[in-house]
Amino acid sequence: MIVGRKVLLKEEVASTNDVAKSLALEGEEEGTVVVAKTQLAGRGRMGRSWSSPMGGLYLSVVLRPDVSVGDMLLLTVLSSVPVAQAIEELTGLEAKLKWPNDIEVDGKKVAGILVESASKSGNVEFLILGIGINLNTDPLELEGRNPGSLSSMTKRSYDPDASMHRALYHLDAFYERYRQGDRDTAEYVRRSHTLGRHITASVGDQRVSGQAMYIDLQGALVIKGDDGLTYRLDSVYTLRYE
Repeated sequence: MIVGRKVLLKEEVASTNDVAKSLALEGEEEGTVVVAKTQLAGRGRMGRSWSSPMGGLYLSVVLRPDVSVGDMLLLTVLSSVPVAQAIEELTGLEAKLKWPNDIEVDGKKVAGILVESASKSGNVEFLILGIGINLNTDPLELEGRNPGSLSSMTKRSYDPDASMHRALYHLDAFYERYRQGDRDTAEYVRRSHTLGRHITASVGDQRVSGQAMYIDLQGALVIKGDDGLTYRLDSVYTLRYE
């Protein structure tokens, strides 16, 4: 076991990613997990804040994969699969994936992933895999576009420790396969809520609309634009379904 060999439990932090990053810079071993009951300054993709009230599951994992910076996107994309698997086992609900790595249930965002890394000479020195799951969260305390709470959806509460260990179990199995060279996207594609749909993708002032066709070998989203051109999205975009 790599992921979860050491778990540090915190009551309240600014961000579990920040704590894990500081530990990684100090040489913390791979697989160490930082878990907090709440975050004061949780972050999502594109610098957005991540609502982190009590009742959620917030954790960050220190990883030291032997990969290049160019491999980061695929790892970021595929890391959503084990989180979706854990959610499905906990709730019995179908978890779908919105590219690159948001997890949705019944069209509502119930979990998100933020991967941050440090690199040198084109290779990753370490990465921090941050995960936020709206486990027992009060829906009225959630912010953002169309958020959802698992406990609200299923009308039951979940044990935070058991839920954390289930997520870590799937993350560890995924990471071991990844370290062994497994880059299979089949499970991601099967759960994708993006592929085959007409979407609008935007970053800054740039915007493109079209049909989401497939995920390429690097994890980028390839779409057929309404203008007839093919676009490869390999950076951080905001996606909207139409």
